[in-house]
Amino acid sequence: MGTEIRLTLNGIDIDYGKNRYWNNHHWLFPPGSLKDIEYSYADNMSEMKPGFEASLEQVRFRMCHLGYSLQETKTKFDTAVVRWNRTANLGITFADFYGALASLDFVALTSKDLEPFAWDFRDFIVHLLTTWDTDEAFLEDFIRGLDVALTLRVLADRRESRSLKLSWQCQDLIDSGWVAFEDLTDIDRQTSIINHTVLIGRIQDYAGATTVTAFDRWLVRRGLPATQAYTRLRQDGSVSAERTTMPTAVRNMIHHPENPHNVLTDEQLRESIELLLTTASQLPTPLPGLS
Repeated sequence: MGTEIRLTLNGIDIDYGKNRYWNNHHWLFPPGSLKDIEYSYADNMSEMKPGFEASLEQVRFRMCHLGYSLQETKTKFDTAVVRWNRTANLGITFADFYGALASLDFVALTSKDLEPFAWDFRDFIVHLLTTWDTDEAFLEDFIRGLDVALTLRVLADRRESRSLKLSWQCQDLIDSGWVAFEDLTDIDRQTSIINHTVLIGRIQDYAGATTVTAFDRWLVRRGLPATQAYTRLRQDGSVSAERTTMPTAVRNMIHHPENPHNVLTDEQLRESIELLLTTASQLPTPLPGLS
């Protein structure tokens, strides 16, 4: 059977994996989300174990700012359909997908509703999209290979669902020896660099700062400490030591890989993204296109 790791929304499995085959959902959860949560098992058994849990509202905020704004989600979905249709004929649009999932009342949805689909939420989605399930569409295979974050992002747009809890039940996988805790919390470095670059650019544009230095000062005024050491490489080959905010230092290390005097660590990248998310959450008005 294998040991399962499950992503659940209001007790409904949205995604699951086994043993060494699973999707990393740690990025969805804000710091402080690790806590004792309820794990459900067969025969109505349950147990409290460590896991990650946050409201769908919190998760939606992170998704909007980390590559899954509504427009970015649409683009990702449309791209997936275009690639699928190189060898298939799937006529579904993002509007079709969005309409079917966003109308789903997750507050009232129960495990009993998924019983006809062997409790597989992906098969339930196929049922919701049955209009587009033609012989040449291969809809079931498409949904099974679709980025689960696209589904979750659409579900999060229903306001009535945003107070629901999203849980990542991962402790069983650790206890069985399939993973270490660090395997679950590792960042995707390439994706994180892209997300950092886009997010810091959006916030700088919001701030109206036309230079990196001016934006760093704006971040300091927003409460970020200018304590991160950064070594600047000048055009004549000389170097100078600086102290900036973490996001500015990380931005400089990303944008200047030719500078050998700084090493960007995963922890610095993770911390900087969280600082930028906190800054975005405290703005008087949301960043354009991300609310």
